[in-house]
Amino acid sequence: MAKEEAPAEEPKTGKDSKKMIIIIVVVVVVLALAGVGAFFALSGGKSAEEGVEEGEEEAVESEEAEGHEAAPAVLPLESFIVNLQVKGSFLKTTIHLEFAEPELPKTVESEIPKVRDAIIRVLSSKGSAEILTVEGKERLRDEVRDAVNQTLGAEDVSRVYFTEFIIQ
Repeated sequence: MAKEEAPAEEPKTGKDSKKMIIIIVVVVVVLALAGVGAFFALSGGKSAEEGVEEGEEEAVESEEAEGHEAAPAVLPLESFIVNLQVKGSFLKTTIHLEFAEPELPKTVESEIPKVRDAIIRVLSSKGSAEILTVEGKERLRDEVRDAVNQTLGAEDVSRVYFTEFIIQ
């Protein structure tokens, strides 16, 4: 008698390969969800941005607790273009005002037109030769600071910064 041969394996159909792909996709999705869940569990449920903001707040609070002062408030003003005393001379400058306190005074926003007017009066009273030197710029800083403080009615402005200074 002839030996019966073992039945040959049937060729895999497309059904089996589709099942394998589905299983792989499900495993990948489950792993991704587990990773996201672990991230939120370890970070205490905060997003990355919230963690950064809270870290910054904690740093500010710890500096204040240690006696470090917060950085003073700085108010950038729009550029000024003024005629100087010498006919045909112009000054274009951008000024930032640094205040003594870490927050801007509450009334400063409503006083900006008056502050700009005071600065324009000081700038336009100068000749180009007066403000070309380092000493001239330092005197101009002091005059601008004094004019702004007089306009605001307080000694709120501690420093004046020229971030652009062009004379033509």
